Amino acid sequence: MTQGQLEQLPLGIEKIFGQLEMQIMTDIVNRIRENGFSTATADWEITRLQQLGKSEEDIRKWIQEALEASDEEMERIFSDEVYREYMGHERAYRLYGLEQVPYKDNAALQTLVEAVREQTANTFENITATMGFAVRGSSGTITYSPLMDFYRSTLDIALMGIQTGAFSYQVALERAVNQMSSSGLRWIDYDSGVHNRIDVAARRALMTGFRQVQGQINQQTASAPGTDSYEVTFHVGARPSHPLWQGRVWTMAQPRSACGLGSVTGLHGANCYHDYNPFIPGVSERTYTDAWLDEQAQKENTPKTWEGRKYTTYEALQYQRRQETAMRKTRADIALLKKGEGDSERIKLKRALYRGQMQKYIAFSEGMNLPEQKDRIYQDGLGRMA
Repeated sequence: MTQGQLEQLPLGIEKIFGQLEMQIMTDIVNRIRENGFSTATADWEITRLQQLGKSEEDIRKWIQEALEASDEEMERIFSDEVYREYMGHERAYRLYGLEQVPYKDNAALQTLVEAVREQTANTFENITATMGFAVRGSSGTITYSPLMDFYRSTLDIALMGIQTGAFSYQVALERAVNQMSSSGLRWIDYDSGVHNRIDVAARRALMTGFRQVQGQINQQTASAPGTDSYEVTFHVGARPSHPLWQGRVWTMAQPRSACGLGSVTGLHGANCYHDYNPFIPGVSERTYTDAWLDEQAQKENTPKTWEGRKYTTYEALQYQRRQETAMRKTRADIALLKKGEGDSERIKLKRALYRGQMQKYIAFSEGMNLPEQKDRIYQDGLGRMA
């Protein structure tokens, strides 16, 4: 698979969990709107448990729907995409003068695919079972609040603040929206403190499983002609340690030692778009020469200047990702403030901010000669925003 194809692979899963995040945040906003205009503290106290119970029931339903949708997307990926990946090696078998085992008859691969599918589904269930928000205190310390604890405290703080006159409805709404969109719904390992946005955690789980299957296919393809050599693919903007080994030929022992195969930061690791394909010395031809790879590495490590700051290709890609994240936050702010019937002028300002962010993103991408990846911005399911 190319870098572009690998980047597209998890978008469906990211969208499913991104929409779950928006459903939950929107529900909190709806509760603030429904109760925030009441002047009687007792109104909230009387309905609090009933409304929280209804919301908890709705959230369980939305989680189940997200898991069912993710099962369908996994079925597509671990059936159609794995089959396409497997058959993509058919040409290599023909070049070797060998016959590829039909996919349906490849028992070892079928067993692995089923195990990976089940493992990934279990991971998704674990992600949804330990969701929460990151809450920054007045001292700047971040703590992680389980979902329903955060839900209750956010409503209590907002509504009691409104009803006691501590702050206006608009201020309460904006505070709640900003806190939610800044954190995003997270998967949290409360023992280790490790945490990720739920769409990021789901994406990583899917890609980890798919990469396992890819590795099995590569090694089966290499074992047919009896080679122990592999050519690692090349892509633009690789993380700084990867140009040392991308595009070159290694024996199987070397990808593990030199390329970090199986490690988080190495070949087939988190956010790595490299692959490794069987290579028969004396028969196969390299895709890239060492001289060309060295030239590309030097070119990518030569910084370009944009608005007074210098960026290598890798640094430019990282900045592009940060721009996309910032735009997703602004989009969430706009959607949630609209749901909460927030101040129209504040919403206009947020829209103007978003337009400015988009213009800067387009200009930066053009200036750095990078492709725009707006799918990453629109994966929240909120559609286009003017």
